[in-house]
Amino acid sequence: MGIKDLIGGIFSKKKEKSEEKKEVSKETPEIKSSNICALCQKPGADKKWAGQYWHKKCLRMARKTAQRMV
Repeated sequence: MGIKDLIGGIFSKKKEKSEEKKEVSKETPEIKSSNICALCQKPGADKKWAGQYWHKKCLRMARKTAQRMV
């Protein structure tokens, strides 16, 4: 086994790892529900407030903003 084989083996391992990462990133995340958020217009909203569906993060921002207006 020469030095070229050693270096070639190291680079092939890096390529395999990068290919595995690409495969994982292609998977789509699970969407909890098909409801669309009232604030950001993205699917997966799970809370209902004021007759509309919201993400938890978006709901917190909207409530804080509404409190400041009063």
